[in-house]
Amino acid sequence: MRSTFLKWAGGKRRILKKIDTHIPKEINTYFEPFLGGGSMFFYIKQKYVPKKCVLSDINKDLIDSFKAVRDNPKKLISSLKYFKKKDSKEFFYNTRKKFNENKIFGVRRAAAFIYLNKTCFNGLWRVNSAGEFNVPYGKYKNPEIFNAENIFYASYLLKEVKILHQDYRKIIKIVKKGDLVYLDPCYDPLKKTSFANYTPKRFSELDRIELAKFIRFLNYKGVKIILNNNDIPPIRKLYSKFNIQEIFVSRSINSDPLGRGKIKELIITN
Repeated sequence: MRSTFLKWAGGKRRILKKIDTHIPKEINTYFEPFLGGGSMFFYIKQKYVPKKCVLSDINKDLIDSFKAVRDNPKKLISSLKYFKKKDSKEFFYNTRKKFNENKIFGVRRAAAFIYLNKTCFNGLWRVNSAGEFNVPYGKYKNPEIFNAENIFYASYLLKEVKILHQDYRKIIKIVKKGDLVYLDPCYDPLKKTSFANYTPKRFSELDRIELAKFIRFLNYKGVKIILNNNDIPPIRKLYSKFNIQEIFVSRSINSDPLGRGKIKELIITN
């Protein structure tokens, strides 16, 4: 199956088959309120063909890139060809500067977002407290910035899909019994120095508690839930009444080489 057009840190491509055992065979509406690279959406859309899909995230540029793929794939590819041709360390930093200064607009901004994502270090989308993308240039000899065929197919899969720039809690107004909500939030860090900044606001302990309340409410409404997170005691405590499966996942993004390799994660369902 084809996957996302982005290179997203923490993407679920490698563990899709493990999560698959928890996916219901029939899905009324599929919700993914922490969209990220969208690997789970593309997998579910192709295998289970939900009647409706609602994708959302608080990262506006991420959402705009999905909308550009859905609505303007030809124009997007044209812009991506320009970025691919110009790619260099100097061009990367110049593009990053213009991007952070909001000097790139529309479909070209979506193309710049994809270009920066595909050429930065490890495909890591990290921002500072001012909301500025600050990941350095990656050391790639010939990065695949885009695949036209993949973008056109992603565009096809995204047709009729709602793509929204919003907080995850907003879906509560429309989610119903029998729907599936897949949640892949910014993980609770294994340690305080662990990466947790996809947006200017770090995912805090209060956010963890608020998310758990939200999930318990979804459960009460009869909504099918699948949640991924790190295996840490506070998470096990919050979801002690849910089904918890341990899995091992390969990690490659860590400043300390000893922190890479197989890490235990949790799949939490109801």
